[in-house]
Amino acid sequence: MIREFKGKKPVVAENAIVDEAALIMGNVIVGDGASIWPHALIRADDEPVIVERDVAILEKAFIEAPRKVVIGEGSIISHGAIVHGSIIGKNVLVGIGAVVLEVSVGENSIIAAGAVVTKDVPPYTMVAGTPAREIRKVDEKDMEKLEEMKQELREKAIYLKRD
Repeated sequence: MIREFKGKKPVVAENAIVDEAALIMGNVIVGDGASIWPHALIRADDEPVIVERDVAILEKAFIEAPRKVVIGEGSIISHGAIVHGSIIGKNVLVGIGAVVLEVSVGENSIIAAGAVVTKDVPPYTMVAGTPAREIRKVDEKDMEKLEEMKQELREKAIYLKRD
């Protein structure tokens, strides 16, 4: 569902896929090829949420903008993850149930499932824990796995479309 909030209505690219059980409200911009899965909630009022090209926001993810939020091209926000007032770089995986609180996450990084991120994450870094800390650098094998995940999500996203 796409809903006006505080006088602002979301802008969704024509070829983005938004499941009818998702809720996008307010000052939200959804880019080409993005997919918003069932029960995801994206809400913004004064500051925007910008979901760039080919982003996947999975079931029950929550994104809110007390300040500008950007979800970078090709990123995945996993099931039940929360992104609050953060800038997420390109090709980032935010794991299941992770919480990202008013930070910047560098491109090609991985936020482990259940992590609570309260400090900026450099590019090509994997973090885990509560509070999150660096585990190791992201390598080529990790990036190949992320590409496989993105391809699988693109193939599944067609099922979100309703005629």
